[in-house]
Order: sequence, then structure tokens, then C-alpha cells
Amino acid sequence: MRAYIRRSGAPDTIGALVAHKDRRNALKNPYAHLHEQDITLEKVMASPMLWDPIRYSETCPSSDGACALVLTDRAGAARAPRPPAWMLGGAMRSEPTLFAGKDFVSPRAGRDCAADVYRQAGITDPRREIDAAELYVPFSWYEPMWLENLGFAEPGEGWKLTESGVTGLDGDLPVNMSGGVLSTNPIGASGLIRFAEAALQVRGQAGEHQVDGARKVLGHAYGGGSQFFAMWLVGSEPPGS
Repeated sequence: MRAYIRRSGAPDTIGALVAHKDRRNALKNPYAHLHEQDITLEKVMASPMLWDPIRYSETCPSSDGACALVLTDRAGAARAPRPPAWMLGGAMRSEPTLFAGKDFVSPRAGRDCAADVYRQAGITDPRREIDAAELYVPFSWYEPMWLENLGFAEPGEGWKLTESGVTGLDGDLPVNMSGGVLSTNPIGASGLIRFAEAALQVRGQAGEHQVDGARKVLGHAYGGGSQFFAMWLVGSEPPGS
């Protein structure tokens, strides 16, 4: 995160903006584990510094919970009582935790994983063709970093999307509409929840944190010190339609 700030020239308020946004989104999600009714940007910025540049209110909780998905074929989708989320692309990638030349700001495994998903789904401009994203952001500064890693912004430009409100619930590219990992972090299920929340969005079943007209939504997970990545893109219509 310090390397990202040096590399991008991002102002030190970006992390607080992310945390404030996600915690406010969580208030619209009954399944979120943190509901801070009185959360303000000022309170986030006044919370204790844990390790620079991360403040206490910019970190994920640790809690218990579970998530399950039902995967089926077209015949199963036709029998489903509610609209399905259609899988347009999915991939996993990994790389060693440490190796000479590893880029912790924008890991190659993340870039390659996203590129594979976009290729499968026929996405050539993720910023314009994807309506929303549930990104694995356990610490606030990962939002701008992952926006760049996944091709939503050019290197060094991700923080500008956050600062300008693009990633807000009412922005052009909502990110972590559910409140994200910053608001709900049952260890082991957090990544799958990103996938499930993406599916709820394209099914129109996300409740108060629903993005109007969400047709293609990315679910993103990572772990192991930016070592493992998994992503899927789901849509409201079947592939090729």
C-alpha cells in the first residue's frame, strides 16, 4: 500500500473514502456483519492508526458465517423458480508469495486471471462493459490497487475513480455494493460471498444495495499474500445473447 501511494501519488485520504463508502453500503445489507449507523468520514479519519497508512476503521472485521452457491446447466436454469445468474467467464491463477520482481501493487496472477475471464466473456473494455464489481478489499487501499490490476483504470489512476465517486453505489462503476470484506469477513467464505453478491446483482435480488440495470457484474477473490486469485463474471442474460 505504501508502494502504491508512492507510485501513484494518491492523497492519503483515499483509504478513508473507501472505508466510509463500504461501511455506508453495509447499512443497506441486512447480512453485513458491521452496521455502524453513525459512521462518518471524520470518524474513519480519526480512528487509531494501526500501521501506516491503515487506520483501525479501514480494516476488515473477523467473524463467522457461510455462503453457498448452486451451479447448474441450462436445463437446471430453466427449472429454477427465480432468474439465474449466467456465468460468462471464470478463472483462477496463482503465483509464489515471494519471488524476484514480484509486483505487490499489481500482481501478475491477478492481471492474468482477469484477462482470462474477460476473454471468455468477450469483454474488451471492462470499465465500460462491466456494470459493477464485488472486489476483495480487506484493507481500504486495495480498492484503487485492484481497480488498476483488473483493468478498470490505468496504472496510477485507480484512486481517482474512488475520489471522484465513480465507485459509489450511485456511481458509474459501483464497487462493493454489499459493504464488502470491510464490513463482512467470515474467514474462508469472504471470497465466495463476492461471487454470490455479484450473482444477486444480475438477478435483481440485492435488495437495498441493488444497482439499477446491473447486467454484468464481476466477483473477485484473492488470498495468500496476493498469491491466489479467483474471479468470475456473471450476467443477466446467457452467453452469446
